[in-house]
Amino acid sequence: MLIHIHTNRHIKILILCTLILSVLNLTGRDKSFTSDSIKVISLTKTGLSLHRNGMYTEALDSFLLSREIRKKIYNHNNFNAFARINYYIAVTYKNLGLYDLAIEYSKLAEQAYINGYGKNYERIALVYLNLGNIYRSKLDYTQALEYYKQMVSIYENQEKKDKMNIAGAYYSIAEIYYKMYEYNQAIQVIEHHLKNADEDTKILYFDLLGAIYRELKNNIQAKKNYQEAIDLAKRIYSEKDYHMYLGFEYLNFANFLISIGEIENAENIIHEAKPYIFANQNSKGLYAALYYRNMASLLKSKHIESNDINIFMNQKIQNLHNAVNYYKDALKALNFTPEISSTTTLDSLHNISNIECLNLLQFIGQTYFEISKVYESQSSKEYSKNIKLSLHYSQIAGAFLQRIRKESSGDENKILLAELEQSTFTDVVKTSYLAYKIDGNEEYLNQAFINAERLKSGSIFDKLEETLAKENSLIPDSLLQKEKLLNARITAYNEQRFNETTKVTPDMEVVKQADSILFQLNQQRNNLNGYLEKNYSDYYDLKYSSTLFNVTEIQNKLKRNELLIEYVLNETDSIPELYSIAIDCNSAKFIKQNIDKQFIKDIESTFYFISNPKYMFAGNEDSKNFCNASYALYQKLIAPFEKEIIDKKLIIVPDGKLNYIAFDALMDALPDTTENIQFNKLNYLIKKNCINYSYSANLLYKFDNLSRKAQKSVLAFAPEYQSDTISFAETSKLVLMPLPGVVTEVNNIAQEIKTKAFEGSAASEANFRKNAENYDILHLAMHAFINDSLPAFSRLAFTQGTGKKADNDGWLNTADIYNLNLNARLTVLSACNTGTGTLKKGEGVMSLARGFLYAGCPSIIMTLWNVEDNSGTKIMSSFYGYLKKGKSKDEALRLAKLDYLNEANPRLAHPHYWLGYVNIGNSAPLYRSYDFYFFSILIIAFVGIATEQIFRIKKARKKRKK
Repeated sequence: MLIHIHTNRHIKILILCTLILSVLNLTGRDKSFTSDSIKVISLTKTGLSLHRNGMYTEALDSFLLSREIRKKIYNHNNFNAFARINYYIAVTYKNLGLYDLAIEYSKLAEQAYINGYGKNYERIALVYLNLGNIYRSKLDYTQALEYYKQMVSIYENQEKKDKMNIAGAYYSIAEIYYKMYEYNQAIQVIEHHLKNADEDTKILYFDLLGAIYRELKNNIQAKKNYQEAIDLAKRIYSEKDYHMYLGFEYLNFANFLISIGEIENAENIIHEAKPYIFANQNSKGLYAALYYRNMASLLKSKHIESNDINIFMNQKIQNLHNAVNYYKDALKALNFTPEISSTTTLDSLHNISNIECLNLLQFIGQTYFEISKVYESQSSKEYSKNIKLSLHYSQIAGAFLQRIRKESSGDENKILLAELEQSTFTDVVKTSYLAYKIDGNEEYLNQAFINAERLKSGSIFDKLEETLAKENSLIPDSLLQKEKLLNARITAYNEQRFNETTKVTPDMEVVKQADSILFQLNQQRNNLNGYLEKNYSDYYDLKYSSTLFNVTEIQNKLKRNELLIEYVLNETDSIPELYSIAIDCNSAKFIKQNIDKQFIKDIESTFYFISNPKYMFAGNEDSKNFCNASYALYQKLIAPFEKEIIDKKLIIVPDGKLNYIAFDALMDALPDTTENIQFNKLNYLIKKNCINYSYSANLLYKFDNLSRKAQKSVLAFAPEYQSDTISFAETSKLVLMPLPGVVTEVNNIAQEIKTKAFEGSAASEANFRKNAENYDILHLAMHAFINDSLPAFSRLAFTQGTGKKADNDGWLNTADIYNLNLNARLTVLSACNTGTGTLKKGEGVMSLARGFLYAGCPSIIMTLWNVEDNSGTKIMSSFYGYLKKGKSKDEALRLAKLDYLNEANPRLAHPHYWLGYVNIGNSAPLYRSYDFYFFSILIIAFVGIATEQIFRIKKARKKRKK
């Protein structure tokens, strides 16, 4: 892991520079003014000196006092006097981990500079650098990147361009690409700007190259670049004041050496670094934290030379405990209390680096886990104690991450955070299982389940939770409408920028203009969100205080005939593991199974066989292999719960690559493989159980209260294509072949349920946007284009050529869908590949279907591959027929598939024809069943007859009395 303390040449400028105030005309001023002016200069110089030595709290006191005196002696329009001190205060708050205050003072500095000198004033670039660093520290990398790009823009717009300033600014962009796993982009930036960088920035570039090549497993190149950084640092950091920077370079290199097993060299370098790091007797800050972290890593990696098992174990345990103590010292250096006992106190923590604190908490949890493994065969008491300590720190890391993601802006950044969350939440699941095995405490099962949930579709959950918070707070509609318009404009300009950058020869001026507008729009949106959180406490409390449903709460939601199975597929450890939690309304079962490469291969081969567009050419041997793989998957995924699934509807919450397989196709028995495989006679799971899917259990049950007010039934689209070839970029083309079956499909639906259909040229994007919010069911029978590199720009293809504007160009992308306010209870994506896409850790498959869930639609019928036109038409027609009869969505889809399978000849019974459709989300029926109406009429008739009989009896009594 690369840690940058002096993240940019400009940070060093900040630390080294002496305040230069405008020349003051003191003629006619009194002695008090002169005295205060001298105090201002002295306090600011003192603050800079303290800041340089890492004494941030003391530096802040000096800066704040300097600012108070300025308010007394200077006019508030003296922009220069206030802009710089606000900037210094902002940087200091950032280094203290007080990010909200850092942003506030950065904004004050920005506005002062703009008011005094205009938007292109060079020093505003430093303000944007600091804002970028703040958001980077908050792990909001997309926001950070926006500010870094604006910093570069200011430098490039100066009349006299300073190449060294520009190269320094581009370092921050390269580093954020590294943080976002865009290694090739980072290397391109470095190679382009390294030659123009000053020596300070070259050191940073060499460090960054070392970190990148380390991630790319090119240790030779990594070592070369780290050594370049050390050598250059030795040449330029010779003065006493700067020795700590040399110490940092040593520690960065030592961290790398430990990772490649050169322990002895690393130990020597760490000892060489120590006097530089603590030259000022300061045990706080990132420098100190990196030293303690390296010492911990060194102890964990040290080879113990002893043939005596007891001596070996005692020394190993001692080393690991000492490592824990060093990790805790590192947390203290970052202002994070290592002995935190309750996650509720996380709100009050103000640490220096979120990412470092998160890493350290994970390391402590992992180290306690290593200690437990040493004790596993020796002391059950110590084993149990350390397992629970491991779980405690992993839980704190998880809660810390949850807090960070709540404050994060934008879906893209939340998806990046999901990568970080993966190991943390997986560790909690793994350790909870071991703790659960020790004493069977249900609380550990709950912890495993909640963290399994956190591993899945976090950004969708956050978006829906925020929507629910807004619906249940007192925010005026005018502000919500303003936010909606801002989101729409941001999406439009993002699409404009995307379309331009994917051209063979993009116009970079258009791109820059879009970047500038997007920067302003995002600032407006962030300011609006900040205003809502600050001024509507009910919204803030709902947004940040909500919790996930636990096992008991899920049990209360489940019906008697339902079984939910949630999976966690851990492929990161040396021995891959599969965790499964099965929950029904009365009980829960938690198991772990070791898996191997064959299990992963079975997932891949099953999906490939079913989805392969060349399915017609599959031989009997391929079919046999499919049966074997499907049966093997059944044994791992379903067989452990064979008793529990009897007569149950299954709700599957997959994880990782399990998202790609249709559980319907799993087989509980192998066919006779000596004969030709007859696909319609195989023992598929769908023949025994109805199967529904969800990205997470909480997504399924948490948002039942979201208001949906559509009164109309079905809105259906069946576009017309002319075999047009559409180019999105130099290498991205899509041929829109005619789909003659979709018109029949839509017409068949209209015969079952009242439908507003747009066919042919009328099936335009504009008509969809105009009508989508008013319908209960959306049915889109069309082509789709999946963009794996940029999932937000996967698209549904409406009829082409109907308009030139972005909102009617014939393409509805995922980012557009995010901004829709849907009232539909069901969206049917009867298109190609609407359920496929890139698999993102912690989020699942980045499909088009995901966009509709994000927009608030609770249930999606989607396709896992290119569904064959005629079979798709039959299945969809049958599905709507069952839906009208009052069947639940998943049962209606199951019956439609079985109807097709029973009627198809052996050639057309291949799983490719009928398995592609799956239901994600809420499966509740949309219509009353015929049985309901029959029994209702029966009851009414019975009541009528009974009433008549009572009336007759009363009448007869009256006659007798007479």
